[in-house]
Amino acid sequence: MTKVFGIVGWSGSGKTDLTTRIVNLFVKKKILISTIKHTHHNFEIDKKGKDSFKHIESGANEVILYNEKKWSLISNLQKESVGIKSMIKKFDKKTEIVIIEGLKYSDFPKIEVIRASLGKPLIFPEDKNIKCIVADQKTSELRQTTLPIIEFNQTEKIGNFIMEYFDNAKM
Repeated sequence: MTKVFGIVGWSGSGKTDLTTRIVNLFVKKKILISTIKHTHHNFEIDKKGKDSFKHIESGANEVILYNEKKWSLISNLQKESVGIKSMIKKFDKKTEIVIIEGLKYSDFPKIEVIRASLGKPLIFPEDKNIKCIVADQKTSELRQTTLPIIEFNQTEKIGNFIMEYFDNAKM
Protein backbone atom coordinates (compact mmCIF):
# COMPACT_ATOMS: atom_id res chain seq x y z
CA MET A 1 0.00 0.00 0.00
CA THR A 2 1.33 3.41 -0.94
CA LYS A 3 2.00 5.71 1.98
CA VAL A 4 0.72 9.28 1.51
CA PHE A 5 1.81 12.39 3.40
CA GLY A 6 0.90 16.02 2.75
CA ILE A 7 2.86 19.25 2.97
CA VAL A 8 0.50 22.18 3.49
CA GLY A 9 0.73 25.87 4.24
CA TRP A 10 -0.03 29.25 2.78
CA SER A 11 1.50 30.48 -0.46
CA GLY A 12 5.05 31.63 0.19
CA SER A 13 5.51 29.48 3.29
CA GLY A 14 8.18 27.26 1.73
CA LYS A 15 6.15 24.16 0.81
CA THR A 16 7.95 23.56 -2.49
CA ASP A 17 11.39 24.05 -0.96
CA LEU A 18 10.54 21.58 1.80
CA THR A 19 8.93 19.09 -0.59
CA THR A 20 11.95 18.99 -2.89
CA ARG A 21 14.34 18.56 0.06
CA ILE A 22 12.27 15.65 1.40
CA VAL A 23 12.14 14.04 -2.04
CA ASN A 24 15.91 14.38 -2.36
CA LEU A 25 16.42 12.88 1.11
CA PHE A 26 14.19 9.87 0.40
CA VAL A 27 15.80 9.28 -3.00
CA LYS A 28 19.20 9.13 -1.27
CA LYS A 29 17.69 6.49 1.04
CA LYS A 30 16.60 4.48 -2.04
CA ILE A 31 12.88 5.08 -1.41
CA LEU A 32 10.75 5.28 -4.56
CA ILE A 33 8.84 8.52 -4.06
CA SER A 34 6.32 10.35 -6.22
CA THR A 35 4.67 13.72 -5.73
CA ILE A 36 1.45 15.54 -6.48
CA LYS A 37 1.42 19.34 -6.65
CA HIS A 38 -2.06 20.71 -6.05
CA THR A 39 -2.87 24.02 -7.67
CA HIS A 40 -5.88 26.30 -7.47
CA HIS A 41 -4.96 27.92 -10.75
CA ASN A 42 -6.04 26.94 -14.24
CA PHE A 43 -2.98 25.48 -15.89
CA GLU A 44 -1.89 24.16 -19.26
CA ILE A 45 1.14 21.93 -19.70
CA ASP A 46 0.65 21.29 -23.37
CA LYS A 47 1.64 23.83 -26.02
CA LYS A 48 -0.62 25.00 -28.80
CA GLY A 49 0.53 23.57 -32.12
CA LYS A 50 2.07 20.42 -30.64
CA ASP A 51 0.63 17.06 -31.67
CA SER A 52 -0.49 16.19 -28.14
CA PHE A 53 -2.32 19.54 -27.93
CA LYS A 54 -4.05 18.71 -31.21
CA HIS A 55 -5.13 15.33 -29.78
CA ILE A 56 -6.76 17.04 -26.77
CA GLU A 57 -8.22 19.81 -28.93
CA SER A 58 -9.81 17.19 -31.18
CA GLY A 59 -11.61 15.69 -28.18
CA ALA A 60 -9.35 13.03 -26.67
CA ASN A 61 -10.04 12.67 -22.95
CA GLU A 62 -6.44 11.73 -22.12
CA VAL A 63 -3.21 11.73 -24.07
CA ILE A 64 0.00 9.98 -23.10
CA LEU A 65 3.31 11.30 -24.42
CA TYR A 66 5.56 8.27 -24.46
CA ASN A 67 8.96 6.90 -25.20
CA GLU A 68 10.70 3.91 -23.64
CA LYS A 69 12.28 5.95 -20.83
CA LYS A 70 9.75 8.69 -20.03
CA TRP A 71 6.04 9.38 -20.29
CA SER A 72 3.46 11.98 -19.34
CA LEU A 73 -0.32 11.85 -19.05
CA ILE A 74 -2.31 14.90 -20.08
CA SER A 75 -6.05 15.04 -19.56
CA ASN A 76 -8.71 17.15 -21.15
CA LEU A 77 -10.77 19.36 -18.84
CA GLN A 78 -13.04 16.92 -17.01
CA LYS A 79 -16.78 17.47 -16.57
CA GLU A 80 -16.74 15.98 -13.08
CA SER A 81 -14.27 16.51 -10.27
CA VAL A 82 -11.50 13.93 -9.98
CA GLY A 83 -10.61 12.86 -6.46
CA ILE A 84 -7.07 12.83 -5.14
CA LYS A 85 -7.27 9.08 -4.46
CA SER A 86 -7.86 8.50 -8.18
CA MET A 87 -4.72 10.49 -8.94
CA ILE A 88 -2.66 8.49 -6.44
CA LYS A 89 -3.76 5.26 -8.15
CA LYS A 90 -2.19 6.49 -11.41
CA PHE A 91 1.31 6.17 -9.96
CA ASP A 92 3.49 3.12 -10.54
CA LYS A 93 2.57 0.32 -8.12
CA LYS A 94 6.20 0.25 -6.93
CA THR A 95 5.85 3.80 -5.51
CA GLU A 96 6.49 3.62 -1.78
CA ILE A 97 5.58 7.16 -0.72
CA VAL A 98 3.50 9.90 -2.29
CA ILE A 99 4.03 13.45 -1.06
CA ILE A 100 1.17 15.83 -1.80
CA GLU A 101 2.14 19.48 -1.83
CA GLY A 102 -0.88 21.62 -1.15
CA LEU A 103 -4.45 20.37 -0.77
CA LYS A 104 -4.76 21.94 2.68
CA TYR A 105 -8.03 20.33 3.62
CA SER A 106 -7.35 16.72 2.60
CA ASP A 107 -7.78 13.73 4.88
CA PHE A 108 -4.16 12.57 4.68
CA PRO A 109 -1.60 13.03 7.46
CA LYS A 110 0.14 16.35 6.90
CA ILE A 111 2.87 18.70 7.96
CA GLU A 112 1.97 22.37 8.18
CA VAL A 113 4.73 24.71 6.99
CA ILE A 114 4.62 28.08 8.74
CA ARG A 115 6.53 31.20 7.79
CA ALA A 116 5.80 33.64 10.62
CA SER A 117 6.42 36.76 8.52
CA LEU A 118 3.39 35.93 6.32
CA GLY A 119 1.04 36.59 9.24
CA LYS A 120 -1.46 34.02 7.95
CA PRO A 121 -3.85 32.11 10.19
CA LEU A 122 -2.66 28.76 11.48
CA ILE A 123 -4.26 25.71 9.91
CA PHE A 124 -3.43 23.05 12.53
CA PRO A 125 -5.86 24.16 15.28
CA GLU A 126 -8.78 23.19 13.03
CA ASP A 127 -7.21 20.18 11.26
CA LYS A 128 -6.66 16.91 13.14
CA ASN A 129 -4.75 15.53 10.13
CA ILE A 130 -1.81 17.85 10.76
CA LYS A 131 0.69 15.72 12.64
CA CYS A 132 3.70 18.05 12.78
CA ILE A 133 4.61 21.69 12.28
CA VAL A 134 7.63 22.93 10.37
CA ALA A 135 8.30 26.57 11.17
CA ASP A 136 10.92 29.20 10.56
CA GLN A 137 10.48 30.45 14.13
CA LYS A 138 8.57 29.54 17.27
CA THR A 139 5.86 32.08 17.91
CA SER A 140 3.74 32.38 21.05
CA GLU A 141 0.89 30.60 19.22
CA LEU A 142 3.14 27.63 18.49
CA ARG A 143 4.33 27.33 22.07
CA GLN A 144 0.80 26.29 23.05
CA THR A 145 0.53 23.20 20.84
CA THR A 146 1.43 19.64 21.71
CA LEU A 147 2.30 18.85 18.09
CA PRO A 148 5.96 18.29 17.30
CA ILE A 149 7.62 21.43 15.93
CA ILE A 150 10.66 21.10 13.70
CA GLU A 151 12.79 23.92 12.37
CA PHE A 152 12.39 24.58 8.65
CA ASN A 153 15.98 23.70 7.72
CA GLN A 154 16.08 20.35 9.57
CA THR A 155 15.34 18.18 6.53
CA GLU A 156 16.67 14.92 7.98
CA LYS A 157 14.59 15.35 11.13
CA ILE A 158 11.47 16.10 9.06
CA GLY A 159 12.07 13.05 6.86
CA ASN A 160 12.60 10.89 9.96
CA PHE A 161 9.33 12.20 11.40
CA ILE A 162 7.46 11.12 8.26
CA MET A 163 9.07 7.66 8.26
CA GLU A 164 8.40 7.19 11.99
CA TYR A 165 4.80 8.26 11.46
CA PHE A 166 4.37 5.52 8.84
CA ASP A 167 6.12 2.97 11.06
CA ASN A 168 3.77 3.78 13.95
CA ALA A 169 0.54 4.21 11.94
CA LYS A 170 -1.87 1.35 11.57
CA MET A 171 -1.95 1.00 7.81
